[in-house]
Amino acid sequence: MTVLYPRITPAEAARLLADYDSLALHDLRSRAGVSPYAFYGTTGGMPVEGGHLDHLSDVLRACAQQAGYPHPPDDAQKILFDRAAAKALHIEMTITPAEAGQPDVWSHLAACLVPDVVAWRFGTSSPKRWIGTGLVRHTFARLWWQAHALVETRGDSTHYDLLDGLSESDLNQIFERRSIGGTPPLARALARELTEPRLQTVPVGRRAVVRDVTKRLRRLLPYTSFVCLDEGTVQRRIHAIVTESVEALTDQPA
Repeated sequence: MTVLYPRITPAEAARLLADYDSLALHDLRSRAGVSPYAFYGTTGGMPVEGGHLDHLSDVLRACAQQAGYPHPPDDAQKILFDRAAAKALHIEMTITPAEAGQPDVWSHLAACLVPDVVAWRFGTSSPKRWIGTGLVRHTFARLWWQAHALVETRGDSTHYDLLDGLSESDLNQIFERRSIGGTPPLARALARELTEPRLQTVPVGRRAVVRDVTKRLRRLLPYTSFVCLDEGTVQRRIHAIVTESVEALTDQPA
């Protein structure tokens, strides 16, 4: 049975965000909870139980506390939170990709269930971190999709090694381009290549390789349906593209 998460409209999220601008974290925490204006999808499924939402909120706050909450986080603590929260969201949320693609779900999670966590991580001046109009920028939507695309199943267990092995710059290059990050086999193949030890020994920086590879992929995507290829074939294609990129960058004049 599909589980449906509460949603709020962008207008309601914007109204709440305007109220949050002058509030301290403890005040935001006291306001947290399911919105009285929440609604659910109408395409079938059962609304999630309140106890599950309370548990999810507790888990996300625990991730923040491990990264220094409520004290202002430095860059390392922000990344620590992001990685932990991405895994927690993917493990704890019994959500389908179709439901996770609904922006209003993420608006409610950020603006209603854990507004104090979002304010701690990003402040209140950037609506795109609160309102799910763009899933690649939203505080929680981007993390769930990163974990969903990069998780690997081995036997009966799931692993997030690829997520842990990528830098924030790497993740941005992959997931801010939905044609790449929105295709999990392609995202995983690229992540595997970028975390291969061979890139540690090439005479060009990894950031340059990532940028060049994504440009090559974007030129190739209109002519190749990676969704229709098996994962082994996708991996071989990406390996070849990364090799071409490294060779081209190495041959460039200084």
